[in-house]
Amino acid sequence: MLDTVFIYSYGNVMKKELPAKYYLAHFRELIEFVTSKCMHLLEPKHSEFINKINQLDEQSQCMLARVYSRKPYLVQAQSLTYEEITSPHQAIYTLKKAGILFEPNEQHYSQLLAHLTKPALLELLSNYPDQISYKKSAAKGALVDSAREFFKSCPHELAPLYSQYVINNRSDYYEYFEFLFAGKLSSGDVNHQNRFVMRDLGLTATREGHSESLSRFETLDEAQSNYLLNRYRLAFKNITDESDYVALASQVLVQAAHGAIAVALKNKLLVQLFKQLKNTNSELAFSLLEGCVDDSEAHEIQIREQYRLGNKQWVKARLEAIIENPLTDDLLYFADDFLMRKFNKQTRSRLSTMLADTQCVLEIDELYRGEVEQGVNDYYTGQGMQVFNTENTLWQSLFGLVFWHELFIDTPYPPCNEFDIYPQVLRLGNFYAAQPAQINERLAQCQTPQALLKLVCKNAAQYFDQPNGLFKWHNELLQPLEALILNSPIEALITHLTNMSKHYLQLKDGYPDLMVIHNGKVHFEEVKAPGDKLRRNQLTTIDNLKSSGFEVHIAVVKWFIDPNRIYSVVDLETTGALKGGNKITEIGLVKVQHGKVIDTWTTLVNPQRHIPGFITSLTGISDSMVSNAPVFADIVKPLMAKLAGSIFVAHNVNFDYGFIKKECEMAKVPFKMPKLCTVVESRKAFAGLKSYSLGNLSKHFNLNLTSHHRALADATATAQLLLLIQQAPIAHR
Repeated sequence: MLDTVFIYSYGNVMKKELPAKYYLAHFRELIEFVTSKCMHLLEPKHSEFINKINQLDEQSQCMLARVYSRKPYLVQAQSLTYEEITSPHQAIYTLKKAGILFEPNEQHYSQLLAHLTKPALLELLSNYPDQISYKKSAAKGALVDSAREFFKSCPHELAPLYSQYVINNRSDYYEYFEFLFAGKLSSGDVNHQNRFVMRDLGLTATREGHSESLSRFETLDEAQSNYLLNRYRLAFKNITDESDYVALASQVLVQAAHGAIAVALKNKLLVQLFKQLKNTNSELAFSLLEGCVDDSEAHEIQIREQYRLGNKQWVKARLEAIIENPLTDDLLYFADDFLMRKFNKQTRSRLSTMLADTQCVLEIDELYRGEVEQGVNDYYTGQGMQVFNTENTLWQSLFGLVFWHELFIDTPYPPCNEFDIYPQVLRLGNFYAAQPAQINERLAQCQTPQALLKLVCKNAAQYFDQPNGLFKWHNELLQPLEALILNSPIEALITHLTNMSKHYLQLKDGYPDLMVIHNGKVHFEEVKAPGDKLRRNQLTTIDNLKSSGFEVHIAVVKWFIDPNRIYSVVDLETTGALKGGNKITEIGLVKVQHGKVIDTWTTLVNPQRHIPGFITSLTGISDSMVSNAPVFADIVKPLMAKLAGSIFVAHNVNFDYGFIKKECEMAKVPFKMPKLCTVVESRKAFAGLKSYSLGNLSKHFNLNLTSHHRALADATATAQLLLLIQQAPIAHR
């Protein structure tokens, strides 16, 4: 039978059938990659295994590919039936005879018992009524424990079951082949198969025009150390018994790490294991930190722990050594700050000082709680300034588009295969060191804002939609970049791009939330709600931006209730629920300020689909009524203009807000507003009512609901309800 995949998109279900020998094709593709590009990374056992595979008939290769596509360690032989394999028993027999697949034996009794379903366990245990005590209602885990205890002394009794299974020994050799291709191991689905499935279904980005795959490792030692460290990484994730951390720590500590990526992975594992063991095995834990190589986090933890233990002279000497020769700016900031506070008795940290020196206090309407950046955005927009939500995306996209050729085309570290979309040179942290002349030449071509903008636009046009691992393409990508380039000192831009090229791993994140343009000048805002703290990576990045020549503010928000709030009370009529591809048929909007209606607006909307009969009977809106009405894309701009600068209000607000957000996404128009639900607020203001539906509330309070389930009428009644809520005693709200 063909493999069938279901794809879900915008509420629609698409079905795609994959070829019967789909797994075999990818199996052979992987083996071909290994034999043509990675023979220098194989041990004799790997080569012997490949030779065995190449001698198999197609049916047996199909079966092996299918077994290796399974997740469990044990696979039931009778489940291995596929359209492309005419004789599964013969294929399994051939694989066993070739010494590739094996049956479990008495050594695997525990794994076999854990693999059985609960009904199968109960059936097995029922054969020993006088020897095993158990309850049929017990959880599967308890049944497994009972079975393991009994069969521990007689595993041979499970012999009839052993022959029904084969061992999925993909981890012996095949997993290593997958690692050579992917460069990492996955703890979930089989990553090799999954990658190709997602590619062929068009659900994952791959590098266009990539014709040849390359080996990602130069030596066997490098490949093996990365592979084993990846296995230890997965083992760490899957630990359930605390005692296993000790054994794993001992293994990782002595594991050699060849190459920058292996060193970084080993450092990360050692730090994670330290955190697990510091309270139970401090001696081993501290040896893990000592085993780290040039790791900022390990240095910081060591210093903090040794200070806590009272080793102040050691700490002072280590801090002074770091300041003299810092590993990273982040570590330098920590060392300088810690030395000043603990030894020079400075009362405020560098972070606190920066917060105090650069902050500006903004009073923002408390309705923006949970959307504080949007609140500050709207605050500046209301003052006539141009504001962009930028954070890391702005600088990642500028960096990627300026250095596109150096990162993706003329790079000394080309991608190994079509799935490698993140530049290897950035992962290694040696971008500038690997090609200083090319980077300097590129920046020399960008000494005016116009030249820089031309380069960015040229690369964006030429490489649009090509996956890059740095930023996501979208239609409005160039708008904030153009604003940044044309309103910034070119010297500041070039300086910061240079710093990013030299210290990318330090400067890839931590950027301020907003970019604000005022009177032809750019400045950045890092927004902090009450209680929020500045993180160290933000300190590093903000300091770098300031030293490059940019103005950066830290906007400290103070909440207040704005008496001038404008409420846009919205009601929609639709073809059905939010899910299932339903669309808007009518929009009604009533704007309220200072307790008075200041504007109303309504329109029918052509949903471009049939309106069900029960909806027509409910709303009175038929297909003929909307046939000549505008589609949503035609009214989205006037609608956004009406909603701008206001609070989105509706009765069951998530329904109406969700529909508009979905329609805006399809029209590629950004939509984000503070919102208020009159159902929620009614329950607070008028507790104890039997129903809070709009119809029942209208009857209870005698609201003017003249034509229920028409958008403007419902919006008008909801607006009246909002005014009643606002007039309710504060104690009841």
